Amino acid sequence: MRRSSMLGAALLGMSLLLVAATQALADPTMAGSEACKDCHTQEYAQYLTTSHGRAQADGAALPEKMGCETCHGAGAAHVAAGGDKKDPGFATIGRPDKMAAAKANEICLGCHKGGEQFYWQHSAHARKDLACVSCHSIHNSKDAAHAKLLKAENTTALCLTCHKSNHLAMGKSAHMPIGSSGMSCADCHNPHGSAGPKQIRANSVNELCTNCHADKRGPFLWEHAPVRENCLTCHDAHSSNNEKMLVSRRPFLCQRCHSGTGHPTNLRDSRDLATGVIQLTNRSCSNCHSQIHGSNSPSGKTFIR
Repeated sequence: MRRSSMLGAALLGMSLLLVAATQALADPTMAGSEACKDCHTQEYAQYLTTSHGRAQADGAALPEKMGCETCHGAGAAHVAAGGDKKDPGFATIGRPDKMAAAKANEICLGCHKGGEQFYWQHSAHARKDLACVSCHSIHNSKDAAHAKLLKAENTTALCLTCHKSNHLAMGKSAHMPIGSSGMSCADCHNPHGSAGPKQIRANSVNELCTNCHADKRGPFLWEHAPVRENCLTCHDAHSSNNEKMLVSRRPFLCQRCHSGTGHPTNLRDSRDLATGVIQLTNRSCSNCHSQIHGSNSPSGKTFIR
């Protein structure tokens, strides 16, 4: 297997060199990727393993691209300088990580115009002048497959480097299997932008949640108003110290809205003397109202079955 892998890498490298050499002859300002690998050996070797390198090897996928110079610009003058930083030609090569975010992003968006990046210009990250290379590393990718070219081992680890409050929240009961890498932030959010709020991968919170929690989608004969409006009325999307990712323990969660001074069953365990509001303790409303997300039972709107 190792011998086959080495052979595959060698053939990939030869394909890249052949394509780059042919294109370099057509344009004298281009040096070709083979000229880069002599000095930038490590970067070139890893480039071959990335999605960019694999796409470059497939001439049908990117027939007009020129390897390293696709992102760094024409390199003939840089190569001719022979490593002499005082030579004016040395500085002609471009480095996206040293450019202003807008200019560096233009290079990436030259190819990545649609799909995941369709809403980039309107995203929160773009508005905050974040560069593509702030999250992606072309030469030193740390994700295992080198497909996403991330600067961290996975998407969640990358997001949490900036979103510190969510990092602390993950110490609680996190949403589903995020902590065990079964889910990532990008399963719900598109970091490149979306039509929905908070860059979620849906037009609304409820639409996103019901993609997985289909049993809560309905339609129901009897609908619970806060469920219809927004799942986040009762649930915390990222983490919680309460069961079911609730923002508060039951029955106090329910009594934030249902704050009447009595109950048909007269379960009066404690009384707030200042307001006269009766609160039930050591009992859960859902013990009786079990179908709190909605019900199709002819028993009525009390969601008891």
